[in-house]
Amino acid sequence: MGTEQTTLAASAAEITKSMLPDLEQLSKCAEEPVAVVFADSLLRKMRSLHDAHMYDPYTEAVMALHDALAHQNRWINYTSNQYEGAYKLFSALVNKNTITNADVENTIISLENIGFNTLPFGTILDDDSYEDSEEV
Repeated sequence: MGTEQTTLAASAAEITKSMLPDLEQLSKCAEEPVAVVFADSLLRKMRSLHDAHMYDPYTEAVMALHDALAHQNRWINYTSNQYEGAYKLFSALVNKNTITNADVENTIISLENIGFNTLPFGTILDDDSYEDSEEV
């Protein structure tokens, strides 16, 4: 008899569902020092989702929230109500059998509407710089 080991990979939906308790706890204690424990756990789960399922639609929605939280440790600045909104949003998302690109887009737009900056890495383009260089 062989001693083969079997491992089961968690689906993107399961990993996303595993984030819900952390979001729920953050919705209860966002402004308290203990929030760091749940924020750390949440960010780690988000990164593991990215590592395991880079091209899954759930990953795209989750990483939008990840960017909003991780960039310059902005997770500290978000409120309990915002975390509660994210919890409800992702709860609804993982309860669907399948999600579409439209579901992902709507989730990201909803995160923005709640107040999460899902594009924190944006740059301000100076349109005048190109025109100025042509005049020289």
